[in-house]
Amino acid sequence: MFTDRRRLVRTLALAFLALVACDAWSQARPTAIEIIRLPKFCYAQAGVPNATGPEFNLPRDCGPGVNHYCSGLIHMLRAKASGNKGKVLAELGLADNDIRYTEQWISNFPGCSLRDHVATSRGEVNGLLTVYGGKPIVTK
Repeated sequence: MFTDRRRLVRTLALAFLALVACDAWSQARPTAIEIIRLPKFCYAQAGVPNATGPEFNLPRDCGPGVNHYCSGLIHMLRAKASGNKGKVLAELGLADNDIRYTEQWISNFPGCSLRDHVATSRGEVNGLLTVYGGKPIVTK
């Protein structure tokens, strides 16, 4: 009986985690309007049809950790489009997490061609956080 209960709890926990992961992925899936506003290097990741050339992919010189960068940009676009302070701060929090993750990864890749782009995005997120009463992240 005890092992059946433990097995049930494990199964429910895995189902919950799967739902959360699916929901997180769908949250970052861009709309057509958002895709237009994204840089071209996010198009393949966003699932744009026929976006198969290298210009439609994140650069390889930045390491595998830049895979969160485009979702961070999507969240930043959503923050800018919202008129609701709570939603703006929530989207900026998500953008901040993704951009911070990218910053940590590219610190190990000095030749990363996205450095200036990421730095600009960091400044933009910090500026919006300041305007909306959030706490900007200070990076080195």
